Amino acid sequence: MGTSLELRVTASDRTSALAASEAAAREVERVEALLSTWRPGTPLTRVNEGPVGVPIGVPREVASLLADMLALADRTGGAFDPTVAPLVRAWGLREGGRVPSPAEIAAAREALGAVRVDRAAATVTRLHSGAGLDEGAWGKGYALDRAASILRGLGASGVLDLGGQLLALGEAEAGVAHPRQRDRVVLTLRLRDGSVSTSGNSERAVGEGSSRIGHLLDPRTGRPARDFGSVTVLAPTGLVADVLSTALFVVGPDEGLRVSESLRASGLAHEALYLIDRGNHLEARPSAGFLQQLISADGSITGLPRISAEGGHAP
Repeated sequence: MGTSLELRVTASDRTSALAASEAAAREVERVEALLSTWRPGTPLTRVNEGPVGVPIGVPREVASLLADMLALADRTGGAFDPTVAPLVRAWGLREGGRVPSPAEIAAAREALGAVRVDRAAATVTRLHSGAGLDEGAWGKGYALDRAASILRGLGASGVLDLGGQLLALGEAEAGVAHPRQRDRVVLTLRLRDGSVSTSGNSERAVGEGSSRIGHLLDPRTGRPARDFGSVTVLAPTGLVADVLSTALFVVGPDEGLRVSESLRASGLAHEALYLIDRGNHLEARPSAGFLQQLISADGSITGLPRISAEGGHAP
């Protein structure tokens, strides 16, 4: 997955904790082998390289997961899209970055969504020669959920950190970094039996100088999403936190909280916080429920209630 996994595991004794951590790490490796599009011969690579119109057999776990991801794409209005691979190729995000022509962007957009998943038959079919799947906005979240399930089944608890996305079994604290200074924590959150994921478009930009390209693409326009700062999502599962941090970043802060509220109303439990870079300060736009998990915040952030020394909202 191009990142690192850190586990802090608690169990009845050291031997059990070590065994549980090893089992969780192996589960992340298993999921990577299922979902990677960087390795040859994986299920998703075989789909991406398969002939147009020919169903490709995949493990039932993969078929079911892909069907769920396509459904989430619909629920987010296309702001999240697991079939974004044509745009990833057009912008050269895996080769250092490039700026495609308008015609190339239009051609890539035509291939979006051109993937059919048959959950019952466990097959995936590409319907366009440019179509393809990309796991970048959901693979880590699913891997965290699977690893957490392994820990839970072994009677362990703890915190998993996969490339900066956290998932806690039990209680933990999570820091949220400044969108432009990733080593500076500006918020601390309470995390209990859930996951927190932050998305931004500056830290992993590719290219050089004024041509640097954000790695989060907006499938609705075919272009990089506007870099306003960051969005952090708290959710009961790693998968939902991963998907929605991407989708809500793409939507942007002007309409993002309205979209977030609509998704919660439809049963997709989560809370969200936008941090908008205003140059000399950060402006926070939180959902109401997000504030309930806030422990502390940098005093220079506007838009947040004052936090008392005990970690609650001061009157």
